Amino acid sequence: MKRTNPGYAETAVRIIAAAGAVFAERGFRNTTIRQITARAGVNIAAVNYHFRDKEELYVQVLREAKRHVSWIRIQEMDGSPEERFCAFIQRFVGSLLDPQRPSWHGRILAMEMANPTPALDVIIKELTAPFYQDARTLVGQVVNGRVSPVDLDLLTLSVIGQCVFYASSRPMVEQLAVDLGKHPQRIEKIAAHIAGFSLAALHASPPRTSVKSTRVFRTRALSPAKK
Repeated sequence: MKRTNPGYAETAVRIIAAAGAVFAERGFRNTTIRQITARAGVNIAAVNYHFRDKEELYVQVLREAKRHVSWIRIQEMDGSPEERFCAFIQRFVGSLLDPQRPSWHGRILAMEMANPTPALDVIIKELTAPFYQDARTLVGQVVNGRVSPVDLDLLTLSVIGQCVFYASSRPMVEQLAVDLGKHPQRIEKIAAHIAGFSLAALHASPPRTSVKSTRVFRTRALSPAKK
């Protein structure tokens, strides 16, 4: 489903799509405005008019790549915490694996994570942080406040990480999980699995393993076996 910002002019939309593809291929630092205008079929003046410079254009491209999750309104979902959690996972996974989503979205986000630019702070503040806080609140409601703030972060990141994995590692997953790749309802199947798997963990007793006991376990695991 196309979710391009309706506020963009047609020319701006074309520039963003072209810039996203070029940035994903070359990275921010190795991309020039001329390469983008050649791909978009516009002149440099059009880029300057709509986006001022390469830095602003790059921020807009990242916004577009992240916009696929901005429509997910967790706080507006109805039902019990568990029902809202399942709905959240279905929408999140559906957005990440949407076959109509341009492939450069995932590539440019992965590139930005590996080699951050100043634009990353803008994107985190505007889009990622609000989304994360809403997801964290929902996970907290599912566990009914039975975990510490640190464990709540870990649980939330684990849930989000499962969803993102199927998008960021899609080429590998498709080669390894052949049967899953052939399933006619692959996306729905993945979402249902993540939701069920996560709820089982969230409903389990809060983890009581401390950092100290983890170190003891690791030390024992690495020690030579006693004869």
